[in-house]
Amino acid sequence: MNCVPRCQLLSAFAIACALQAGPSCATELVYTPINPTFGGNPNNAPGLLAQANAQNKYKAPVKSDLDAFNDNLQKAILSRLSSQALTNLFGKGSTLAPGNYDTGAFTITVTDIGNGILKILTTDKSTGSVVSFEVGSASLNGVP
Repeated sequence: MNCVPRCQLLSAFAIACALQAGPSCATELVYTPINPTFGGNPNNAPGLLAQANAQNKYKAPVKSDLDAFNDNLQKAILSRLSSQALTNLFGKGSTLAPGNYDTGAFTITVTDIGNGILKILTTDKSTGSVVSFEVGSASLNGVP
């Protein structure tokens, strides 16, 4: 019998606390993205970039001066060959001579197949893949 008044007292206390709390207010939960790319606050961008850079384990390979020079030379040769092919394609005089051109990564074979048409065959030395195309100003000028 000692428990009944105690249980009633606890129940009354709980009800009194609930009534004193008053009405509770609730609002909608709204998701706001953090990343500014997806609509978040633009001020978050520097912090997110710093975290991404701190986690990035990739380091660019360091090239020697000789490797950089070789890459630039190869690009210059390919650029010159492509501009000569384009010059030939659009009807201006071409200095692209038939023969083999060797760069560090590519072998380029230029063959005169007649009627002012040149066949250009580019072979990637590392993979063996081959790309071939033909250019000629004679076919553009209406000469068969």
